[in-house]
Amino acid sequence: MTTKNDYASPDTAEPSFGRSLLSHLWASVASTVILTIICCGLYPLIIWGVAKAVFPYKADGSLVKKDGSPTTNPAEAVGSSLIGQPFTQPIYFHPRPSAAGNSAGSSFSPTGGYDPTGSTGTNYGPLSDMLINGQTTSPTAPATQPAEFLAYDGVRLRTIHYMDANKIKFSLYMVSPDGSKKQVPLSDYKDDKGALLDLKLVDAFPHPNVDGDDKRTVLVAGDFGRTIPADAVTASGSGLDPHISPENAEIQKDRVAEARKIKPEQVEELIKANTDGPGLGIFGDPGVNVLMLNLALDAKYPAPTTQPAK
Repeated sequence: MTTKNDYASPDTAEPSFGRSLLSHLWASVASTVILTIICCGLYPLIIWGVAKAVFPYKADGSLVKKDGSPTTNPAEAVGSSLIGQPFTQPIYFHPRPSAAGNSAGSSFSPTGGYDPTGSTGTNYGPLSDMLINGQTTSPTAPATQPAEFLAYDGVRLRTIHYMDANKIKFSLYMVSPDGSKKQVPLSDYKDDKGALLDLKLVDAFPHPNVDGDDKRTVLVAGDFGRTIPADAVTASGSGLDPHISPENAEIQKDRVAEARKIKPEQVEELIKANTDGPGLGIFGDPGVNVLMLNLALDAKYPAPTTQPAK
C-alpha cells in the first residue's frame, strides 16, 4: 500500500518538458551573446589597442613612404612592404605575376594589379590550357569590351614577356600539324612601337582542339638562353606576395642597371640589402622585397625618367 508521502510534492517535482527546453534555449542565447561580445568585440579591440600602442607601424599595415621609411599615415604611403604591386618600367624590378590582378573575367588588369579584395590563386591544374596558353574572349552583346580582349595571360605569354624584357635569347617557331617547324621573328608579334601583341600571341598558341580543329599550325617558343625561376611566370597562392626569388632578381639586375646607367654591382648591393631571410631562419626561402628594393634604387640611384613608386 502506498501513501501520499510516497509521491513527490508539487514543489519538488521535475519541471515540465516545455519549461526545461525554454530554459536551455535562453541559456544558449545568453551564452552566444556574451561570447560574441567578448570574442568578436572586446578581445579584438584589446589586441588592436595593444598592437597600436606597442607596434603602430605593423598594426597599420606596414606602410612605407617614398623614401622607404615606415609611416602610419596612409596619405604619405606609397605602398605596403607586405603586399606586392605592379612595376612595368625598365628601371624597376618587376614583381611576380598577380593572381589578384591577372585572373580571368572582369577583374583582369592589363598592368598586373594587386587587388587585395581579389586575393586568390587560380586553382588551374598544371595541364590547364588557360594556365599554360591563356585565353582571349569576345564579349556578348551589348559589348562592353573591344571585339577581342585578353581574359587571362597564361604562362607562355608571361615567359615571352619576361624573356623579351630581360633580353634573354629565345626562338619562336610555327609548328605544322605534321611536326615540321619554321622559325619566325619576334618582330612579327610586335607593334610599330615594339610592344608585344598579346592577343595575336595567345591566339597562336597551341590551344587543344580549338573549334574542334586539332590540326592547325601553332606558335611555340624554345631554345631559351637560360632557365628562369618559376616565380617569374607564376603567381603566389594569395596573389599578393611582395617578394621575388633571388634568382629572379639576379636575372633582372642587368636590365635595371642598364636603364639607370649604373653598374650591376651597385644593383647587386641593394638586392642583398633588401633580401629577407627564411622565417625564424629556417622556415621558407629567402625573398627579395620588390617594393623596398625599387624604393632603395630611387633613393640611391635616381634615373631621369623615374616615376614615383606607386
